[in-house]
Amino acid sequence: MLPLLLLFLLNAFSQETAIIFSNHGKTEELALQNPLKAFIGEWTLKDDSWTQNWGGETETITIPMHHTISTQINTANSLFSIIDGPEPNGHIFWSYNPVTKVVNHLSSFGALRAGVGAGSITKSGDVTLKISFEGEPKETYRIYHYKWISQDEYHMKSTQYNSDDAPTGLFYEGTFVRLPDEKERLKSQIEAILAVLDNNALTVERQLEVYTDDVVHMAPESEANIGKEALSKFLKEQRKYGESIMKHEILEMEVYGSVIVMRGRVTGRYHPKNNTSPMPFVTKNLFVFRQVDRDLKIGKVIYNMSPPNNE
Repeated sequence: MLPLLLLFLLNAFSQETAIIFSNHGKTEELALQNPLKAFIGEWTLKDDSWTQNWGGETETITIPMHHTISTQINTANSLFSIIDGPEPNGHIFWSYNPVTKVVNHLSSFGALRAGVGAGSITKSGDVTLKISFEGEPKETYRIYHYKWISQDEYHMKSTQYNSDDAPTGLFYEGTFVRLPDEKERLKSQIEAILAVLDNNALTVERQLEVYTDDVVHMAPESEANIGKEALSKFLKEQRKYGESIMKHEILEMEVYGSVIVMRGRVTGRYHPKNNTSPMPFVTKNLFVFRQVDRDLKIGKVIYNMSPPNNE
């Protein structure tokens, strides 16, 4: 594993690498101690639904592709969130004071909407905050309620109050749901791609669909095949002499923004068309996957032969 915690935002969402910092091997330890730990993770709006009133009638609108990622920094008393999607985008920092039990809030959205406030957190993890915003009428403030529905779902409502502590009628609210673990989701996508490579019943044209147009494919004792046309010729030539019954296996993978590097192994048997005995083989490989139009594809691959039963 990398010694740095990499905060990454991928695939259908527009954010990529956001921040890199070191927790000196204490990430899990700090998370267990953090009173804000329930919020750690990636979140999106449930059903893309958002209800608001900025003056006039209350409306429920659709906000597609909302993406919040929240992580502790390098203490057990912090939570940093980056919010992306339709404008305005922004960030929120919460700092919990273990002596006073106060949650302090700083935020910034768009060019103007800076928020400052404080509040509290219950034993069940619900957070209440009183926040004043630049860009809203002076002496007004908002009360935010973050209430947990389940460990993977919470509801947030912001209500504006005037200087007499009376609601102004302005509010917004939505329910947020946790996104699946990003690395596991990407691993599942890669396994599906590798299954295509293992399937001899598929045509070469179908197998080429999992590669980028500018793929670089490096096989043992061969020139590099650069681009789909060159790779197509190579794969068709290989099929003239026999077929490989094989299985790809993921040994490890790392995610770097929109690029995934995977080290793997292939075990199988090569069946020559001249009816000679099948030959067992093992290869070790390195793949580089890229996001292309929201799909994961193989951008580069290099492999070489290993003795059978040797990792």
